[in-house]
Amino acid sequence: GSYLNPDNTMVQLLLDDLFYVDKTGLASFLNERMGTSRAFVCVSRPRRFGKSADADMLVAYYSRGADSRGQFNNLNVSRDTTFEKHLNAHDVIKLDMTHIASLASGPNGIPDAIARKVASELEAAWPKALSAGYDNLFEALSLVRDSKGSGFVFVIDEWDCIMREAAEDRQAQGSYLDFLRDLLKGRNYVEACYMTGILPIRKYGKQSALNMFTEYTVTDPKTLAGLTGFNEDDVMLLCDRFEMHFDEMAHWYDGYLMGQERIHVYNPRSVAGAIAERQYSSYWTDTETYESLSTYIDMDFDGVATDLVAMLDGAMIPTNVGLFENSMVDVKSKDDVYALLVHLGYLGYDQVERCVFIPNEEIRREFGNAIEAGSRPQLARLVRESRELQRRTIEGDAAYVADAIERAHNSAAGPHYYNDEQALRAAVKLAYIWSIDDYLRIDELPGGRGHADVVFIPKRSSTLPPLVVELKWNHPVAAAIDQIKARNYPAALDGLSGECILVGITYDSETTMHSCQIERMGL
Repeated sequence: GSYLNPDNTMVQLLLDDLFYVDKTGLASFLNERMGTSRAFVCVSRPRRFGKSADADMLVAYYSRGADSRGQFNNLNVSRDTTFEKHLNAHDVIKLDMTHIASLASGPNGIPDAIARKVASELEAAWPKALSAGYDNLFEALSLVRDSKGSGFVFVIDEWDCIMREAAEDRQAQGSYLDFLRDLLKGRNYVEACYMTGILPIRKYGKQSALNMFTEYTVTDPKTLAGLTGFNEDDVMLLCDRFEMHFDEMAHWYDGYLMGQERIHVYNPRSVAGAIAERQYSSYWTDTETYESLSTYIDMDFDGVATDLVAMLDGAMIPTNVGLFENSMVDVKSKDDVYALLVHLGYLGYDQVERCVFIPNEEIRREFGNAIEAGSRPQLARLVRESRELQRRTIEGDAAYVADAIERAHNSAAGPHYYNDEQALRAAVKLAYIWSIDDYLRIDELPGGRGHADVVFIPKRSSTLPPLVVELKWNHPVAAAIDQIKARNYPAALDGLSGECILVGITYDSETTMHSCQIERMGL
């Protein structure tokens, strides 16, 4: 049926995909817990991280409505001692909550829609067990369980769709959670329940309505850190098979650190998109507009603007994700904003350091779009001017560069002090923040006879010239250029050819003015 014992059509589509990666270890994981109090598993991950594919795989493996031996024989689960015992040996109830929500008469109608659809298929499969009638779905499931002598494996995909799509409707959310609790908690017909979502299980009063679940979240994935999404080994194998550059793939899509082991996890949709199109670009974020991200960036919490600029520059920001209410609307602090953005996939989270950060190039570009479309004009101007600054630097427009550094320092996100060369360095890094599109920026790069203050090395995909920047405090600007030449800092660019751009930037504490001089040098 559609809900009871589905077939294995969906998993065959996955196996036929050129980019299929074996995650059947999830079945082995659930097999160990089958029929115990630990058999309630909730995995929350961002959009497009393979949650539905994992759910379809489990359905195909467990469902009596499928003959899946040929599909699973050469996959990882086939080497598990529990493989034969559970292969197509269970009655499965699959609930795709997003699909069910589309059939229901509004958010309040979701429980009734589930009850009607599932009960109808139960009656068709076990008419004799239900011939005397029943009062509700829970009783129908109990009667069938008593009749056949075994229970059901529940697979619930996108359990939290109502929490996201009806975020303000507390009454509907409460009724839905009550229904799930009554369906699953303390019922002898539940052999196991595997549930997926974007948000962790919502806190309901003082404790969760579904507190029998063990949660494996993006902020605390526990033993499932490497079994959801593509891990580093998976991506290396795909890059080797399809002759793609792994370092470029990592730059664009790596960065989600899972668990205490800091396992590197990639978004499967994005990796597959890059391989299929032979082009590194934004594939995950094209399924949702950046306006939703702008909403959270624009929330007026102290320090958000400064933190975002730092994260765009590669910083990791300490935060407390433990107080988050797992709600799209109950956002009360910047820590809540960051926690929500972690669950949505817009920020990475380091569980060891308890810090958030922008994980990769794909997401960083989405932040740039969101900032420009948002209601923070100073941040938007900073992004626009940074893009222009790079072009003007390469063209040799020294006056523009000096003015841009001045504006960066005076912006709300600039350093709040200006009394040494470190402050000048901070202003320069802020002004050139969007150079990360085309350059790898290295501070204090050894070269020649000393260390260059800031060097911008072109990325593999860039055709732009390298930039060597020297900073001076209360010195003539020519002294900065002279030092680059005298100490031969461009020697650090060994292997590159063409021209190098030499940039000297100084600050005069008496006049409070910046100066810039730009020259070109052959490599």
